[in-house]
Amino acid sequence: MSSTVYPSAIVCEGVELGEGCMIGTHVYIGKYSVIGAGTRIQHGAFLPNRTQVGERCFIGPLAVMTDDKWPRVDNHRYRAEPPILEDDCNIGAGAVLLPGVRIGHHATVGAGAVVTSDVAPHAVVVGCPAREMELV
Repeated sequence: MSSTVYPSAIVCEGVELGEGCMIGTHVYIGKYSVIGAGTRIQHGAFLPNRTQVGERCFIGPLAVMTDDKWPRVDNHRYRAEPPILEDDCNIGAGAVLLPGVRIGHHATVGAGAVVTSDVAPHAVVVGCPAREMELV
């Protein structure tokens, strides 16, 4: 089974795509990122260089991941810290993941959430900043 990359997606050099991935239109996947098998990345998502995404993850449209804690022109403090997504996690539309966060396996990030710290496995987080929802 091969992966599908839709028109206008940018998959940079050194990216490893697992089997059966779907990369939507206008997605950007930075250099040397690793995308696990069966992952779906929807329209307009942005993944910086060296992002690690587990298997069977869902990344919603226009989700943005960042890797720079001090974004500036000519930033001498820059140290790439891309997010890490463990297996089977879900990232909602328009969510923003800040540098270095880890999204635990089977976790869900709600649409529009801004994730500033790690998300525990199986947790559901929403809001700005993202906070864990108590499921009833």
